[in-house]
Amino acid sequence: MKSTVIQQVPLRLITVKAQSFPEGIRAAWQEIELKRAIKGRKAYGLICTTEAGMEYCAGLVSDGELEERVTGLPVVEVPGGPCARIKLENWKSKLDEIGGLFVQMAAEHEVDSSRPAMEFYRGFAELHLLLPVKDETGDLGNRFAHRVRPTVCKR
Repeated sequence: MKSTVIQQVPLRLITVKAQSFPEGIRAAWQEIELKRAIKGRKAYGLICTTEAGMEYCAGLVSDGELEERVTGLPVVEVPGGPCARIKLENWKSKLDEIGGLFVQMAAEHEVDSSRPAMEFYRGFAELHLLLPVKDETGDLGNRFAHRVRPTVCKR
């Protein structure tokens, strides 16, 4: 599959960190669903490399400060910028391909390691794999990054 580059908007997410990666992903989504309904919401998985290894956070786009206080869940702000994207149809039957597709995108583009890789759950049938990349000029592509707090799983 060939990747395309898109301009990802900044995100403010209420999150649950998985206890392990990738085994704990399902439990993280179940925990977030106990606090908030997922149906009809924009849902993202954040994938970060840290000194301890790979980390995953399940996240929903925040409806605002009230929701953030009510849930008590950690809030993560992800700066916007260019991302390589691969659309994966029928993704539930292709879970074993996801890691390799991220590796493929990393080989095709210069990665911006200051932002997490993401999975955008467009629905039960479509998953967008998003890898932050530098734009063609070598910039990180985000003039406003200094205004946004770093992600919890930043290196």
